[in-house]
Amino acid sequence: MELNLPSKVLKALEKEASDARISLHAHIVKKLEGITPPVAFIDIGRVKDGLPKLVAFLNRIPSVNVIAQEVTPSAYWWVKFTVDIEHPLAWSVVQALAFVFNEISITEGLPTVFKPTSPPPYLNGGPDEDLYWVVESTFNYIDPHEIAQIVEGRLPNPVEEVEKWDRGDDEEEEWIPDYPFRPEAPAAKPPSLPPPLRPGSN
Repeated sequence: MELNLPSKVLKALEKEASDARISLHAHIVKKLEGITPPVAFIDIGRVKDGLPKLVAFLNRIPSVNVIAQEVTPSAYWWVKFTVDIEHPLAWSVVQALAFVFNEISITEGLPTVFKPTSPPPYLNGGPDEDLYWVVESTFNYIDPHEIAQIVEGRLPNPVEEVEKWDRGDDEEEEWIPDYPFRPEAPAAKPPSLPPPLRPGSN
């Protein structure tokens, strides 16, 4: 296979290969292996079918309201939602989602990022009106339904029942939600998820 690269890209790859002390061919192969999922997982239909299931799960969480979602042409996906900051569980929900989507495991974290987003505050309303949250995949062809199943297994169960998120009456007592798994438990990687890859960008 012959590949003609733009000169700027080629020069950058040559510099990277030189710094790594490997051939240009080996460097390109290594780079592609780091961002290309196994062929068995390249199924954009599964991604499109799975995203509504993740959206449905997120909408069950107290204070969460999904407002937009998309599967990109390159098979990445994202979901945008609000969290009602007047809800008594709002920041508990944000903390739990941040843990599961971003920090569930040091060695085998989920291929997702959970983050806040906002339009320019000086041109818009405050956080009660214009603070949004996004969860997105960090490499392509990851099944959102399987992500939903993993997240559901780490949050209070059933997730929509406010009582399951209750901190209790004793504010001095350390709060451990009624999770089916404790936060210190190792993350289980389902067999149908692709192996960890270097994060891509959508």
